[in-house]
Parts: sequence; structure tokens; C-alpha cells
Amino acid sequence: MAGRPRKKAAGSKKVKPSGPVPCAVLWGLDPSSEKGAAVRAVLKEMGVVARTALPERLGDPAGAFARMPGMRQAPVPYDGPSPECDEFVLLCGLANKQVDEFLARSREAGCAVGAKALLTKVNRAWPLVRLMDAVAAEHAQMAGGDGAS
Repeated sequence: MAGRPRKKAAGSKKVKPSGPVPCAVLWGLDPSSEKGAAVRAVLKEMGVVARTALPERLGDPAGAFARMPGMRQAPVPYDGPSPECDEFVLLCGLANKQVDEFLARSREAGCAVGAKALLTKVNRAWPLVRLMDAVAAEHAQMAGGDGAS
């Protein structure tokens, strides 16, 4: 009958996700390389979307890669220097348990990535290249220490 709302079948109710889909932004991990393919396989097994950061998008806010509300790509493509790190993973929207799982599975698969970060309220507005350089500098500082405290 016209004008009468139809009842939806049981179980067909759509539920809006509470936030952005968990994802990992990858740099320097080409999908055709053994390591890049292995990292992507680990993420896929975990149900985490892998997104490749392209050189021209390195100026975009880190939160834009996670497709956070209000975060947009930079208005012009990035044409600055390459980041300090050769490979990088930015984990977005993962719970602590999922982060631990990713780290453990990556080690088991022999594809652990040195430079990694979590997307936070503090760094989500940073250009991705700035975040990558900050993590690389932190790693260099830790590696350069002599271990004495």
C-alpha cells in the first residue's frame, strides 16, 4: 500500500560506526615487496585497512589518512624533502590490544617495521611527513644513546 512504511527484515538494521574504520597508513612498504606484502597480510587478517601514503600526500594531516571528520587533504601536493625514515606505519583507531596483536603478528611473520606511531589527538593535525620525521628523530636519539642512565 502506498504511503505505508515497510517493515525491515530482522537483522537488516544499519548501524553507524562509532568512529573511523581502523586503518594503518604505510610508507616505504611497497605492496609488491616481500615485506610490504607481509605487513598488508597481517593487517588484512586483523581486519585493518591498509592505506599507502603517496609522496605527494605527505603534507596532508595525519588524521586525513584515517578519514577523521573535519580532516582534509592539504590544498596543494607536497613537494618537500623525503622523510627521514625509509619505512613507517601509522596505526589509526586501533585499541591497545589490537596494537599489541599487530606488533606480535608482525614479529612472527618477520615483517616488523621499525618506525611506527599511533594516531593521537596531539598528532592528528600534523602533516604526515612531520610525524614521520619526529618518530625517526626519536628512534635515532634512542639508538644513539649509550644505555647508561
